[in-house]
Amino acid sequence: MKEPLVLKPLSPEEERKANIRAKNIMLWLFLASVTLFFAALTSVYVVRKDGSDWLEFSLPEPFTHSTIVLLMSSLLMALLQWLVRTDRSMNRWLLSAGIAVIFGLGIWFTQLQWEGYKALVAQNIFLVDNRTGNVSGSFFYIITGAHFAHIISGLLALVWTFAKAIRGNLTAQSHHNLSRTAIYWHFLDFLWLYLFLFLSYADQLI
Repeated sequence: MKEPLVLKPLSPEEERKANIRAKNIMLWLFLASVTLFFAALTSVYVVRKDGSDWLEFSLPEPFTHSTIVLLMSSLLMALLQWLVRTDRSMNRWLLSAGIAVIFGLGIWFTQLQWEGYKALVAQNIFLVDNRTGNVSGSFFYIITGAHFAHIISGLLALVWTFAKAIRGNLTAQSHHNLSRTAIYWHFLDFLWLYLFLFLSYADQLI
């Protein structure tokens, strides 16, 4: 008769590594689902844009400015990641200050997005246009609004990471929390770059 299988308990280090792997897998699955969501939205945009109730319009300048600001935040995040991993004279106050600057750039991005929305309203581009029946504005607001909501979640992640940094929990040996936040932030940055280029040039290229 075979002896029953006995699972050995994990050591604290093995348990820590397993926890990190599980969180990383959950993050990548989440990013994959977000990617599919926006792929579906942009696909419907392409199909729908040939309708007679589609009005083409140019993106206001604040959306270009917000794109630059978000890319700047991504570059700063990459620098912080490198500094933490190499532990090059990195202290918690410097790291916290860097995360705070990224948070500030994120807030600036949302403010510029809001300015862009106001400029669109001034051009009579609305979420729901009962007067002309134009649906292109609806698609624009829905797609960019969905990204805006994810940016808010990214800002909350930055606040959580900032708290970790203040307590000195982000080091070259333990930087996984920063890495996950950075992956999500980079993802949102490049997702917006894709959306910005798509919404700017879809009418000319499709």
